[in-house]
Amino acid sequence: MLYYSNVKPFEKHIVFIGRFVIFHKGHSGLIVRTQREKKLPALILIRNTIDEIIEPINRAEIIKKWMIANSVKGSIMIIPDIEGVYYGRGVGYNIEEINLDEKTKAISATEIRTMIKEYKDSWKQYVDESIIDEIEKAFK
Repeated sequence: MLYYSNVKPFEKHIVFIGRFVIFHKGHSGLIVRTQREKKLPALILIRNTIDEIIEPINRAEIIKKWMIANSVKGSIMIIPDIEGVYYGRGVGYNIEEINLDEKTKAISATEIRTMIKEYKDSWKQYVDESIIDEIEKAFK
């Protein structure tokens, strides 16, 4: 289901798949860096996983708010949970890993969720300022 888009529907995108239960600076850094390199809008695919503390629609709203606040071009879709990504020969697109710095790689959504549950404000350093209020609302 297409949740949000600020680009033309037939424009090529770069794809990011995840749960995004807490959308943090590791996610945003990966998206922004890849967009800067590829010069294409992002397609953020939110996996509709069960038993999450933040519903997929709320995760989409948090990411949308971040995209608008940071002028990020792209689209957001909520998709069924997936087991893997498979492809045949000559599919016409790349699959590549983007290596981020160690500090960014170390950001853990699990640890952020634990900090929030324990009322430790230190979690805020790991997410974009534009979405702190939305994350706090999702935890109430």
